[in-house]
Amino acid sequence: MASLPISNVKRLLGQGAKEMRISAESVTVAIEATEEYLGKLGERAASVARSYGRKTIMPEDLAQARKLI
Repeated sequence: MASLPISNVKRLLGQGAKEMRISAESVTVAIEATEEYLGKLGERAASVARSYGRKTIMPEDLAQARKLI
């Protein structure tokens, strides 16, 4: 599985932790957590799409799936 870009994740973490340094291990943990969340989001969104008889995940499926997680 492809991993999220380290620099992007570090930048996003930094937006919420102004004036703080972020360790490399923290970025790795954040990447793992994000990938896990996105996997669950995809599973839930696919389930929502299937419930409407579709084979394509639409933005509204993701929105509904977010409420379920």
